[in-house]
Amino acid sequence: MKLKEALQEYEKVREDVKKQRQKTAEKYTNSSKEIVSKILKNLKKLEQRELPKKVDPQLARIVEVEKERYVTALRNMVKKIESIEDVEKILPEISKFHVAHGRHLLLIFEREVYELNALLKSLSKEYSAYLEEVNKLGIENVKAKELLKELEDLKSYVKEEERSKENLMTQLKRLQEQIEELENKPELKALGELEEKLRREISQKEIKIRSQVSKLQKPIKRMRMPDTTAREFLKDSAYAISHPKEFLELLDRIENKLDKKYRKSAEWAKTNLVKESQELASMRDELAKIEKKLSDLLKEDETKKRKIEELKKKIQEKEEKIRSFEGQIQELEEELRESISKLERILGEKIERS
Repeated sequence: MKLKEALQEYEKVREDVKKQRQKTAEKYTNSSKEIVSKILKNLKKLEQRELPKKVDPQLARIVEVEKERYVTALRNMVKKIESIEDVEKILPEISKFHVAHGRHLLLIFEREVYELNALLKSLSKEYSAYLEEVNKLGIENVKAKELLKELEDLKSYVKEEERSKENLMTQLKRLQEQIEELENKPELKALGELEEKLRREISQKEIKIRSQVSKLQKPIKRMRMPDTTAREFLKDSAYAISHPKEFLELLDRIENKLDKKYRKSAEWAKTNLVKESQELASMRDELAKIEKKLSDLLKEDETKKRKIEELKKKIQEKEEKIRSFEGQIQELEEELRESISKLERILGEKIERS
């Protein structure tokens, strides 16, 4: 028998059992109502019974009060019984009350109390008989239908997560290709080589200029000039490169005071400093532009690498989620096998899942 067919048969069996249980409940509800009716009649009789005249007055007062409370409380409790299922909830309450509040009544109304006690026992036996009969009509709970639905949903989630993972993997591969393409770009390599060449040339030119002008630091220092340009130049000879005009004006003022061996350096400065400084500044501007281009390209590379790390993390999360779903599927598969075994016992037939 196919599983789908077996589940339909199981539902029919369950429906039959349900109907039989309802019939059993109706049968015992009717019989329990008869007993309840007898209890109510006996309570009315007890309520109407007069106390014997030859009774101790103090005991008479106690019994009269207890009789009224006993009859009223027991009647209210018994009236709550409308079906056999109500007996289970109310009977323990009745029994507890009957034992606790009937002891003084026994002294005067022994026969009536014992009759009520016998009826309450009959009610208890009726409920026990109902339980015994209804339990014979029991059927194992088979959750195969619910488990199949859960399995179907979980497998659907796994497919959805796998599709999402594949999409992320495609994005990852595309980004990795873009990075590889970017890092292998001739432009990047050419810019890197040009940057290195310019740095070297700038360094060489700066050394050349500073080696010429720094020779003038010694005579200027000996002159002890209270001059801002002289003071800045003595601190760092690069001042002459960044402020050629001011430095040349200083040379004009001190040229006649220079020894012959320093005049050659001063002549070089007057002839070449402005031009060399401008060339150096131009080279630095060019270097800055190249560094900017390289920075933009590398920034793009870093952005893509960050995105790659984010994608890898998302892919890992998807894989963990898929593993979790697959673990749940295995557990549900085991539960389903057990449910099918129960179903086979109930229907007495071998069941094929597919």
